[in-house]
Amino acid sequence: MFKNKLTKENILSKVVGGTYELMNYYLKPYTNGDLKKGNHISNPLLEKKQKTPSFNIYDDPLGIWKYKDFATGDSGDVFDLVMKLKKCSFKEALVIINNDFALGLQIGKEKPSFEIQSYDWDRKNLDYWSEYGIYLEALTFFNVLPIKEYSRIEKKQIIKSTELDPIFAYRINFSCYKIYRPFSSKYKFLWLGYKPNNYVFGFEQLPKKGERIFITGGEKDVISLHVNGEYAVSLNSETAMPSEELINKLKSNFEEVIVLYDIDSTGITQSKKICDKFGLKRMVLPEKLKEEGGKDISDFFKFGFKLAYDEIIIENYEENKLINNGKHLSKILETQKELSKIKSKKIIQSKPILFQLGKEIIFPNTINIIQGKAGVHKSRLAETICSSLIKKEDCKRRLLQFTAGLNKNLTVCYVDTERNLTEQYPYALQQILNKAGFSKEETPRNFDYISLLEISRAQRFEALREYLELVRLKYTGHTVIVLDVVTDCIKDFNRSDNSMELIDLMNIFINQYDVTFICLIHENPGSADKARGHLGTELFNKSSTAIQIGFEMGKGNKPSDIIALKFLKKRSTKRYDPIHLIYSEEEKGLVLADANMVDKVKESRLLKAEPAELIKFINDNIEFPVNGKDLIELLSKEFECSSKIIRERLNKIIDDNVEFENRENIPYYLIKKKQGREVVYDIKS
Repeated sequence: MFKNKLTKENILSKVVGGTYELMNYYLKPYTNGDLKKGNHISNPLLEKKQKTPSFNIYDDPLGIWKYKDFATGDSGDVFDLVMKLKKCSFKEALVIINNDFALGLQIGKEKPSFEIQSYDWDRKNLDYWSEYGIYLEALTFFNVLPIKEYSRIEKKQIIKSTELDPIFAYRINFSCYKIYRPFSSKYKFLWLGYKPNNYVFGFEQLPKKGERIFITGGEKDVISLHVNGEYAVSLNSETAMPSEELINKLKSNFEEVIVLYDIDSTGITQSKKICDKFGLKRMVLPEKLKEEGGKDISDFFKFGFKLAYDEIIIENYEENKLINNGKHLSKILETQKELSKIKSKKIIQSKPILFQLGKEIIFPNTINIIQGKAGVHKSRLAETICSSLIKKEDCKRRLLQFTAGLNKNLTVCYVDTERNLTEQYPYALQQILNKAGFSKEETPRNFDYISLLEISRAQRFEALREYLELVRLKYTGHTVIVLDVVTDCIKDFNRSDNSMELIDLMNIFINQYDVTFICLIHENPGSADKARGHLGTELFNKSSTAIQIGFEMGKGNKPSDIIALKFLKKRSTKRYDPIHLIYSEEEKGLVLADANMVDKVKESRLLKAEPAELIKFINDNIEFPVNGKDLIELLSKEFECSSKIIRERLNKIIDDNVEFENRENIPYYLIKKKQGREVVYDIKS
């Protein structure tokens, strides 16, 4: 009869391992592994963690395990320890141990502190749970009961379930229930009986091993996750902190432990605390749930969302630690978030800021280059583009058929580094304004200009940066910055650090502000199409449009008066055919070249080593037979053309049976034959 009574002796008789097992259970959260006699641990009775541990356990001569607190000189058995840890009475300590070890001992002859009556489950009391997809089997599995009424004996008040205020209970054991009134604003949760120490709902229902488990904000959330195929536990409240023992147990049994709390301020704050303390992952429900009127995982499932939903975020503690301690990750990920928002919307490509006969030449918020050898009118081309961008509406100048794509709020800022300040640069500014329909006395509000000529090369980058900041504050709308020439804007265009510093500055401006860059740059001497230095290479790589300007080659591979604009790169469109220009004295600038003139120049390139010229030279200078390689080399040098052209001409003479005459006026024909491995040219009559 007395064996089931809750007493100190009955507790010790029922716990296998006796006082050591009890002591080990309550001190385990404060140490690693099992306790050993004489080993000092951090004092659990002090609020702050000790640098030098001052607490241990020992067994007395009767075999009873006790603790010793060297900080205070205090000592005692496990019952004393529980009273100090839980700040409770001896009787309460007995109840706590009884519940924690599920001993089933009865509390003396005390009358129960509460009475409770439950219903059988029916459709009516299942309605609330079914909204969340929770079915009867799940409720039974987690010991959830529909309650008819309950009362606390000492208060002499009976609380009854109604249709508008249904009552449910989570049965912890037969002497403890957690009341749940979902629609009560004041008494949503209430404990009946003695609440167990370190209460964890759902722990008993967990498997021994699993892939992942959620620590969530409440009992209903645990059940909701269960019916959706997930494992979960919850603490007594969202503000409770899990024990280290619980976390270690979950980590050892599951591959992944994730904290999933409400997305209100309390849930966000507490979930971050738990994750920071134990290094756990944190799942953040989408903002769209708030818009629907929900806040927790139960609401999430209720509104039809799934855990595979794209906008769910899983934060990793180690990742967060890296992000918070890193110098740049937070900015990178902030940009990533913005990109994610933008890419999920319909993207309408920006209209070009510059056209040429309907072709899209330059787009806003880009880096663009105009490259060419010295003296090929790079600056005049840039000036013409500037004029077209700020041109008055009534101006009739054709300006190489360039037209602006933005009709208003566009400012051009010209930065020069080469021309003198007394004549060359002022004249260029006059030309820009004149071609745009302004007089030289006018100063349009949308045209700005500076020279860096008087700034030392070492200081020019900083000077340019300051000017760009001024432009940003001074002008609204889109701004086109022309850098003429860009290599003079930095200390050394062959150094990668100087080059990348300038390009980084450009990228900041085109991404953060409404800016486009047009960069003029010289080509390397002797190079076909390579812009100068490391800066030239990087600018070409980063550019959206790369235009090469140069003289079209004519007869004898000599520069003609025709100027070719070639599109070496077009990121947003296909590469266009070249545009041909010519300098006009009348216009004091560039104009479109006549198509017939362009064709004549191109044809003149082909008028090298014409058959008649070759025949005359061969008649006068060549003795046959002759080695083919030697003949071609000689003719290539004589006529200043490639060996390919000479071969083509000789083959044509042979194929057409062109007649030669020797010094005796005897006709003969050129032939080609093989002698061993060599090709030989000879004649036949």
